[in-house]
Amino acid sequence: MKLKDKLVRLSIRGKRTIVISDIHGELSLFKALLHDVKWTDEDILIINGDILDKGPDSLGTMQYIRALSESANVHVIEGNCDRFFDELEEEWLYAYMNDRYTVAHEFLKETGTTLNDYPTQQDFAQAVLAQYGDDRQWFSQLPTAIETEDYLFVHAGVEADYLETPREVALTMPEFYVQTHQCPKTVIVGHYPAANFVEDGLYSHAVKINQERRVIALDGGNQVKESGQLNALIIEADGTLCTASVDHHPEVLVIQDFEVSYQEPHTFTFPDYAVKIFEGDEYFTFAEHLSSGVQLMIKTEWIKERDDQHFLKDDYTDYFMDVTAGEQVKLISRYTGYALIKRNGVVGWVPEEVLDTSSQ
Repeated sequence: MKLKDKLVRLSIRGKRTIVISDIHGELSLFKALLHDVKWTDEDILIINGDILDKGPDSLGTMQYIRALSESANVHVIEGNCDRFFDELEEEWLYAYMNDRYTVAHEFLKETGTTLNDYPTQQDFAQAVLAQYGDDRQWFSQLPTAIETEDYLFVHAGVEADYLETPREVALTMPEFYVQTHQCPKTVIVGHYPAANFVEDGLYSHAVKINQERRVIALDGGNQVKESGQLNALIIEADGTLCTASVDHHPEVLVIQDFEVSYQEPHTFTFPDYAVKIFEGDEYFTFAEHLSSGVQLMIKTEWIKERDDQHFLKDDYTDYFMDVTAGEQVKLISRYTGYALIKRNGVVGWVPEEVLDTSSQ
């Protein structure tokens, strides 16, 4: 099946349009984001795939969005994670359930059962579909892409001849933001966290817009990255673009100014984590990132050893953020002497003493 086989054409020019992607079972964040962007029934709402999986309430999110989609102004596109009900008999499912919270876990909780109550995986699949078969049908009729006057909305990406893109590619293509395409319109995608596309050395979950390549990356890393967020792109009625985001990270007050005179930040994202370490202390360790050859100071707690090799424990940035007393920032986590914070989607370090963390 090709993209053209499940394509919807829609007119949005002159109408305020809100685009959200990769909700991943985060119903509370989704509702908060709709509130923050002041969404009304007069706006067009496009959900660009991945309603399900990873977050705490996939079933609730699915039911809420299904109800919203009864409105003519709400449009939902399929994502790769939304194929869950078609993958219940895949041999990888049980192993995947050990690593990720899924609809399957929610079904077991809702029915008060365990996998041991089902003699075979096929028995389990049949039980899930007996309860959610109608939802499976709803997902199956979702379009793979929506094309408007100026935009193509698709979950992951397109090939050179965008209409001939295989459906599987449209749902799973990695790293589309850094590729070129022949579609005459701006292509808006989710699927791959925007933070993986490092620009100017910064680790940023904000929506990334490249007008030269005509591509916009929406995925804020919600439920995938520790410091992730749920993003929205707002296309105003006059065509201008703005963004909004929400997350679960607490706000803290900056109580002292902190400024770095000069730095050249570096960020390394999944799966490029191999490092060689040199000397260090409880705060930072001097190391070399093996694939790039970059030498830098790494927060010591961020280094893990496995099979006599050293790795970053997760995505890492060595960026120190300038902050001013009186402003509010998001607190991601605290480590020896320092805190990892976020402001406007950008993640960086500050000394712990510049923050009021008394309530955390």
